[in-house]
Amino acid sequence: MPASAEVSLPRQWEDWASWAFGIWLCISPWALQFDLEPVPTRNAVIVGFLIILAEVVTLSIFRPWEEWINVALGAWLVISPWVLGIASAAATVNFVVVGVLVIALALYEMRSVEGET
Repeated sequence: MPASAEVSLPRQWEDWASWAFGIWLCISPWALQFDLEPVPTRNAVIVGFLIILAEVVTLSIFRPWEEWINVALGAWLVISPWVLGIASAAATVNFVVVGVLVIALALYEMRSVEGET
């Protein structure tokens, strides 16, 4: 590597990070051992799959409205433990943390795209 080469994050790193959060959500019931509770398990797998699906679309053709899908999914994750009456502390913390991160990444990406135009 030449001395003048700079290391930078790959383009669309936010999308790949959101995709990783979607994958994490899909496997988190088993990783965090709340898989015996059907409501949080379904919530994690369905929302994780929807985040992955939204990112597949975003990676192929970016449209700002697609990031609003992630904002909505992240917001759902944040409030879902109380709306669904989830008792598992691991699931609740997981949903709130991942939801906040998904929202933050989507808003960051929308802001950075606006800055480029």
